[in-house]
Amino acid sequence: MKSIRMNLAKSNDDLYMKSKWFGNPDVPENFPIPDDLFFICQLRCDELAKFDEANVLPHKGMLYFFAAIDYYFGSLDCYYPEEQYWNREDVRVFYIEDIENQEFKQIVFEDEDGNPVAYQQRSIGFSLDRPDGDGHKLLGVPFDMPWEDWDAPYQGWVELLQVDSDEDDDFNLNFVDFGMMHVLINPNDLKNKDFSKVTATLIYT
Repeated sequence: MKSIRMNLAKSNDDLYMKSKWFGNPDVPENFPIPDDLFFICQLRCDELAKFDEANVLPHKGMLYFFAAIDYYFGSLDCYYPEEQYWNREDVRVFYIEDIENQEFKQIVFEDEDGNPVAYQQRSIGFSLDRPDGDGHKLLGVPFDMPWEDWDAPYQGWVELLQVDSDEDDDFNLNFVDFGMMHVLINPNDLKNKDFSKVTATLIYT
């Protein structure tokens, strides 16, 4: 299975209800924003459809990714998961299938003084890549994976999202010696569009 590479570019364009990396999420009413997790990205599934050669992702709706990664941005007083495989409170993926028949709003993250705190949003350009490609990507297999399969009870789980260490003039994301975070999902859950039981792990040298 090829991976879907995500090429990021800083953007001042209106990315409301489009795929975007960082920034502020666009969500329906009563969306359960996890206040203690970092918003990584929202992915509009119809933008992914033509790259999903294995036909395993939803082709309509929106996917949202959140994780406990503030520590890896240099906020060393923040909590970070110490387990090899993160629990459901440390990484969350939400899927909203119907984005046409309900109202959405943008949630702007602010500090205690009301100042916006999100890193500048990035537009996402998608392209096909080799299965074990580096960088930010969906599907495929983890880059430089040092073993053949995950430990129990995660044998056979597949990569949903790979987040690479990265930096720009407004952030520095370093997953321990420039490693990567991998969000994993049971293939049956992916087939059933159930994103409620994902886990994540770090691979670094």
